[in-house]
Amino acid sequence: MRIVRRTTLVLGVVLIATWAMALPAGALGKVGHKQYFTGVINGTDGNTSTPIPIQMACFGPLTPGETGHPMAGQTLAVHQLFPPATSGGSLGYTGKDSEIQFLTAAPPGAGAAAPAAAKSAKPVIFVRYDKTQRLSTALTLPCSGTATVYFSPIPVVPPSRSATVAVEFVGQP
Repeated sequence: MRIVRRTTLVLGVVLIATWAMALPAGALGKVGHKQYFTGVINGTDGNTSTPIPIQMACFGPLTPGETGHPMAGQTLAVHQLFPPATSGGSLGYTGKDSEIQFLTAAPPGAGAAAPAAAKSAKPVIFVRYDKTQRLSTALTLPCSGTATVYFSPIPVVPPSRSATVAVEFVGQP
């Protein structure tokens, strides 16, 4: 009888450990204090030096300075990093905060209003890691070119800091 109990216990521990190892770091975790993170766009981790493409609903020949809206079906997320290391891009830090907001312009200082570019759509706020949300098609962004977007703790008060992600806006042929 003891052997059966031990075997059952060992199998249970092995199953739980196998399930936990199959999850990416930070999966299902809540955004909390003193955590390192990066932004994720369309499934690509922003902790890279290569700009991540954002498909824009801009068709035909583009003119310099032309703006448009992102194509539907694109996603955003935040991903917790263990241990904190970078291979490019930047690493965010929650500090005393436990929410992260996606911004298309540099985050405001403590107590300041949100940037105008972020007001053009409903704010995207993350309270869990690896939970995707839609990139709003209401945003007005450049039809082409590169830029930096921000995944910022709310509010950005030191020691918290934003994760910056290089993006490339890609118009459609």
